[in-house]
Amino acid sequence: MNKTTLSLLLLAVAFSNVSHAEGPYGSVKLQSVQQDLGNSLLTSPRVSHRIVSPDSNKDVGGSVALGYGFKGDWRLEAEYSIKQDSEFKSHWAPFNANVNNMQVSSKRLMLNGYKDFPLNAYLSLYAMAGVGVANINSEGYQSNPSRRFANNSQNNFAYALGVGADLKLNQQITLGTGYRYVDMGDIETGNNTFANRINARDEQLKGKLREQNLYVEARMAF
Repeated sequence: MNKTTLSLLLLAVAFSNVSHAEGPYGSVKLQSVQQDLGNSLLTSPRVSHRIVSPDSNKDVGGSVALGYGFKGDWRLEAEYSIKQDSEFKSHWAPFNANVNNMQVSSKRLMLNGYKDFPLNAYLSLYAMAGVGVANINSEGYQSNPSRRFANNSQNNFAYALGVGADLKLNQQITLGTGYRYVDMGDIETGNNTFANRINARDEQLKGKLREQNLYVEARMAF
């Protein structure tokens, strides 16, 4: 047996020893965040229809997680996503000059399940699903910051679906990348604190908050 063949065999044995790791691990994700406000509404009896409403906000975010790998290439983890701030603007007829700014701050605590599909000893694909709670604060203003909608804090059911790929560097460290979709439910501000045309407190900003992530991840087994 020549040295080249022996080296390849030793490399194969090394990779076989690090595949299908089980036990606890920690994870850090760096991710692009695109938040969308669907079904955007201004609840006022005096508006007729939306003229324009940019529904997306893009930023960079992150998360940390603690998890456990089980036999059969299953993983379960608890993940905390750091606070994300977004702003959504809309115009409503017949008040075309009034820009409504909805300011949203959100963070999540999720329980995620993963199923890994090994392609070889060091490369694998995975599918994931998660459920949890999103804490969301919504407020805003109309035309200028002095005409405010009151802050509203709520805890919503959230769910996530995603896919990704992992590269196992050694028995402790795995690098990965992936995509996921997160639905954080319906959100709303408090009522207007400013005096509107009829001096009533009957206006709110509402919508459905969704998020898409492209991320890179580093996991370390304990």
